[in-house]
Amino acid sequence: MRYCLSYVLFLYIILSYNTYAIAQQTEYGLQFKSYEVEKEKRTSLNLTPSKILSLPEIYNFSFDLKVDSVVMYPFGYVFRIINENGKHIDFLLNEKKNTGEPKFLLAHSSDEIFSDLFKDVGISYGKWVRIDININTKINTLSARIGTKSYTKQIDALNNFRQINVVFGKSNYPEFQVTDIPAMSLRNIDISDAEKKILYRWPLNKYTSNGVYDEIKHHLAICENPNWIINQHAFWQKRTSFTTKLRPIINYNCDNNEVAIYDQEHFFKYKLNDNTLTKIKVKTGVPYAVQSNNLIYNPYIKTYINYTFELEEGKDVLLYDTLRNEWSMISETKVPPDYWHHNHLISDMDSSLYLFGGYGHHKYKNDIQIYNFKTQEWRKTHLNGDNPEPRYLGGLGKLDDGHFLIFGGYGSQTGNQELSPQYFYDLYKVNMQTLESQKLWTLPSPAENFIVSNSIIVDTASNSFYALSYPLQQFHTKLTLLRFSIDKPEYEVLADSIPINFEDNKSYIDLYLDKEKQQLVALTSGYSNIGDTLNTIAVYTLSFPPLAKGNLYQKSNVRSYNLFIILAIICLIFILILILTRKKQIHTKNDVNQLSSTEEIVSKPISRELISQSVCLFGGFCVIDKKGNDVTKEFTPMLKQLFVLILLYTFKGGKGISSVKLKEILWFDKTEESAKNNRGVSLSKLRLIFDQVGQINIKSNNSYWTVEYGEEVYCDYSQALFLINKLSRSGEINIDDLKRLLAIVSVGELLPNLQVEWIDPFKSEFSNTLVDLLLDLSAKPEIRVNTQICIDLADAIFIHDSLNEDALRLKCSVLVRMGRNGLAQKAYASFVKEYNVLFGSDFEYTFDQVLNENN
Repeated sequence: MRYCLSYVLFLYIILSYNTYAIAQQTEYGLQFKSYEVEKEKRTSLNLTPSKILSLPEIYNFSFDLKVDSVVMYPFGYVFRIINENGKHIDFLLNEKKNTGEPKFLLAHSSDEIFSDLFKDVGISYGKWVRIDININTKINTLSARIGTKSYTKQIDALNNFRQINVVFGKSNYPEFQVTDIPAMSLRNIDISDAEKKILYRWPLNKYTSNGVYDEIKHHLAICENPNWIINQHAFWQKRTSFTTKLRPIINYNCDNNEVAIYDQEHFFKYKLNDNTLTKIKVKTGVPYAVQSNNLIYNPYIKTYINYTFELEEGKDVLLYDTLRNEWSMISETKVPPDYWHHNHLISDMDSSLYLFGGYGHHKYKNDIQIYNFKTQEWRKTHLNGDNPEPRYLGGLGKLDDGHFLIFGGYGSQTGNQELSPQYFYDLYKVNMQTLESQKLWTLPSPAENFIVSNSIIVDTASNSFYALSYPLQQFHTKLTLLRFSIDKPEYEVLADSIPINFEDNKSYIDLYLDKEKQQLVALTSGYSNIGDTLNTIAVYTLSFPPLAKGNLYQKSNVRSYNLFIILAIICLIFILILILTRKKQIHTKNDVNQLSSTEEIVSKPISRELISQSVCLFGGFCVIDKKGNDVTKEFTPMLKQLFVLILLYTFKGGKGISSVKLKEILWFDKTEESAKNNRGVSLSKLRLIFDQVGQINIKSNNSYWTVEYGEEVYCDYSQALFLINKLSRSGEINIDDLKRLLAIVSVGELLPNLQVEWIDPFKSEFSNTLVDLLLDLSAKPEIRVNTQICIDLADAIFIHDSLNEDALRLKCSVLVRMGRNGLAQKAYASFVKEYNVLFGSDFEYTFDQVLNENN
């Protein structure tokens, strides 16, 4: 028993250390939304939303501040400290008159305390600076250290600042409303006493759905419209997307920090430093027709290489001249691909090109092919020692100057496609000099099979590697980032997922590390729909090191470890139990009667009613005409995208979508005139369809396109937005409105079958808004007493966020309260199963813990 306890303690210490080590490398804090958004969407962090802070006579107030480069206007409030008498201390950013130089200002009500220029105190844009403010209410002095300078001033009536409210950014206090906010970020807020003992601490490295708890007393600070910096480590950011010809070849240039794409006609370069995309038509020298992604950048000769396996020597490796925009020779030979999805790298040991594996003509390969740029010769061989079985769609990455790793893939032991093909989950370490291969481990087959990105990123500091995983057998699917241990066969799921369409040799997935910006770069290539004539490239980034989404959130049961507080809580609970026990005896009979009259609650799928003259987006795109006929089939993929684009942009802000934006999304490969003609033809077809439905008009106003509905036409998306807005703004909950909203959104996700890049932000924004609203409503007393509404509400959340833990707690607790323990256990089991499938690990809470957390 002692041994077990010691082992558990050891693991705890190790895990605690690892967590701390990761946190030291992770960017975190709160980035404030400023003048770039409407006033109501700007950020506020209120440290005292419901209870003022009672502080000692002498206290220190400090935080880290980063002033982002000026977006529109430098003026704004960093914080306001407000006392009970209506006096306030303000910290502002401003600019010096005449010169426009940035400066800060500390003021007491309408009087300036002190101010200084950024350059004189060492404040630089984009750099964190510590702000320390000491308030001594005994002698009425305020001292501050800002950057490199210190200040002290006597202030009358400062003794009234022991009971205070504190708000950063936008202030909603009626007499102190502020919407002028500078472009800034904030972290590590501390309040301490004269002996430097921390009284309150908000690091802002984790958060809850509505704010952050301080780590000392569990004091909640409410945050409106947050932009949590740490989310950049757990949520992929889409940087760009554009189209090319089918089957382009792709690689990453570490010298210029750019992704390069060649599609037999144009050379594209996307620079990660400034997020710019260039497209250059290649003059002469068409590379081989082989399109098995045979492009690589060689940092030793500072150029891109295009190679093939099948041509005679001297014509099998081409160099790209970036200045003249041409390849080193013309090769029009069309060679059938024989090495789809092989792996490649340039060796740091001898600058040679190394290739492994691939697939072609019903054969999986495990060849090693090496090209020496000095001798211009190929060498084809096999690995020595533990030779991996023939495969493709595996991952390869550099371990150090003399070794690389090979992981996973799909193939067969014989290499023949028809003889028992299988997934591989093994890891090999290869010595590039001796070509000796050592199998390090084999992962047990997961619940859901997967393959990985062409490149894996090795992190020697943590002795692990990262890979993007995805299923081979699905077209509409998603990429999931996994971190594997190099020492043992285990992995964990990180970050959110990236939606992709994968069609074997017509698609390509890769992962790179941008060392300059310390971020992972995911690249996807393929077409949006079967039969498309163009290819879509998308680039995503994720700050390094990546985190699991679970690492972002504070637990709502965080509490102080002060022994006296714990004892007080225990005593209070004991007293409440005595009181509630007596009340329960009185109300038991009424409760039993109420439950017995309640129908058996089982989650049932809600089917969509076919309403005449309707346009529906939830559960799938559907249009019903005046006679009740489904006319959805009359919408081609292009017509559907055009209509939905205009519709969503109309409801987004009322202005609609510009002709320029329409061309950029739908007709990017067309000239202005051709795009205009295509748009006109498509709009004419839409109007013919709408004649069957009712009054649906697509109008143009100053080159912005909008949709207008007649009163007789029903749109479920429009109705959902109306009800969300009404329920959000209303002080009292209208149960009928809530039921109508639940009936609409419970049909299914928003446009689940429309898988295109531009729609992702609309889906994400709607799901986040809906889930946040429903979770807020679920906490209302009038909702909590209505068991059926609670169940419907939880089920609706699950449709739009299938692994929402708050919805799980709500549903299970309500079912148990109703005496439906079996249904509660079933709901929990279903959640846990899906969690395990998606994340590859067990859900961290037991059934009892889920119930307790909701109480």
